[in-house]
Amino acid sequence: MSKPMNPEAMTGQKRSQLTSEVLWDTDEVALLKRAIGFLSRFHVLIKLAQTHERHNQAVQDATEALYSVFIELLSEVNQARFDLVNGSIYFNAARLAAGATGYDILEYMVKQMRSRNLGSIIFDETAEPEDLVSFAFVFARTGKDGAAPYDEILRLMALEGIAGIKISRMVSDETNELEGEIPCQPKEQARKSFISAMHLVKEAVKDGIVQGRINPRKIKRVIESIVDSILSDEHSMLALTAIRNYDEYTYHHSLNVCIYSVALANRLSLPRKILAEIGTAALFHDIGKTDIPQGILNKTGNLSEEERKILQKHTIAGVKQLTHLKKIDSTTLRSMIVAFSHHLNIDSTGYPETKRKIKPDAISRIVRIADVFDALTSARIYRTQAFSKAEALAMISERAGDELDATLCALLAEVVGIELPKPAKRTS
Repeated sequence: MSKPMNPEAMTGQKRSQLTSEVLWDTDEVALLKRAIGFLSRFHVLIKLAQTHERHNQAVQDATEALYSVFIELLSEVNQARFDLVNGSIYFNAARLAAGATGYDILEYMVKQMRSRNLGSIIFDETAEPEDLVSFAFVFARTGKDGAAPYDEILRLMALEGIAGIKISRMVSDETNELEGEIPCQPKEQARKSFISAMHLVKEAVKDGIVQGRINPRKIKRVIESIVDSILSDEHSMLALTAIRNYDEYTYHHSLNVCIYSVALANRLSLPRKILAEIGTAALFHDIGKTDIPQGILNKTGNLSEEERKILQKHTIAGVKQLTHLKKIDSTTLRSMIVAFSHHLNIDSTGYPETKRKIKPDAISRIVRIADVFDALTSARIYRTQAFSKAEALAMISERAGDELDATLCALLAEVVGIELPKPAKRTS
């Protein structure tokens, strides 16, 4: 039997490794690392500006180092935009995450932007080294005193003649919209997103995919609304997973797995585009069950060995169903992989059986743990009493490290707000 995982054992490095597995686009990962590197250099320059004169050699060296990283960033993007949203720093609408070396930098920038009432700092290609050092000195000498630090920064930037750098004010409770990239929605919008997704999965389950009635654009629009709701109001979205209905278990389960999967992936600080692809894959992870006889799906007793083998075919059936989508793109391919792999364990057990033992990819592992958690916390035909969230997490913890990803187990505890029990100390 697997050992209970120790929540304290999960390091930033493990989380970062899992993030990298999901982010197949290594260029994007490298870009986000450069963005953190830029903030690190900016942090150094601000610190020097607090204690040194502008023409000090250390200040000049730090400015040169900052500008060098800036040029690297601007060779790949048109602007370097840093936004403060819900206590996190976003670079060009992608949430920044860092291991032990970058965590202090991001925490510092959150604190400093808050104290100056800054919601955004935008650097464009016209910024010169002199603009960067001037802005650092303005930044360093505001925010401590005065009732209107934002207005003071604007005044000093105008006096310095700073070009290529713009700022915007932090709106109330840091729910700025990032020019439509991360819209912030009220609780009512979360409910609307939930209902829209419910209609979508119903349409898909009722042969919508096979008959070509599901429009990929509609899928994209609905899933993006789910992602946006989780980004802006995760609590309200997670609360909707409590809606249970025996007659619509399949629909609710698929949608709940989608919500939990996106919330889990968001703990990895993945870009919004990847969150949407994960949400789509999670929503359709069980679509292959439409090929399984209802007598097997709704059986109250234990399944026979033959019935179990038939049920397990839903993973391959799901792949076949998804081929009927009109557009085969990266989102569809991810969905096919998850449909096939979401019952595979990290120790290569599980199903479907393959000639060579394979391990599930990172996204399949995310959907797998969301699937298990929602199944355990739902009443079923064969189990009228659902497990509590704490009981379900304890059961999942027992399977961490062998069947389920241990890092994701700890992240799930964060998502649902339950503290995992610490394993008992061994006695020699």
